[in-house]
Amino acid sequence: MRAALAADLLGAAEARVASWRMAFAGLVPQDFLDAMDASAIASSWVQSIAAGRSRMYVAVVDDRVIGYAGVGPERDPQAPANTGELYALFVHPDHWGTGAGRALTDAALADLRRTGCTAVSLWVLEANARGRRFYARYGFTETTDRTHSSLGNLPEIRLSVGL
Repeated sequence: MRAALAADLLGAAEARVASWRMAFAGLVPQDFLDAMDASAIASSWVQSIAAGRSRMYVAVVDDRVIGYAGVGPERDPQAPANTGELYALFVHPDHWGTGAGRALTDAALADLRRTGCTAVSLWVLEANARGRRFYARYGFTETTDRTHSSLGNLPEIRLSVGL
């Protein structure tokens, strides 16, 4: 586990695409999954990371990025002070169940603690039972906050945990 380098972004994006295609098949529109472009995703991260709006950690096996976690300040202006956000956590499906997700989550939460966060939130598709079970093991609980994803207007729920 380490902080992402510029050279890691394409590998992280490839892990994201593979994870989305496996985890969200049948949950999000198939045309969206088919159109996911790892190069475009990686390019979009360059500016955000360079500007300091987010930080990324990668899991690497045999010199190949197999997953990533993205963190930063909570995006909701109504959130309590000192709240961070886990923006994304994805592991390539070939590495599900190997501990990579746990290691990435540990790195992400440690980062947020170091920056003074006392709570962390994240958004998850309501239908993503696997993801919700994973986060529950870290103590994340449902809040009353709800929204809808731009992908087919799918319900999302906010989870949170104290640090």
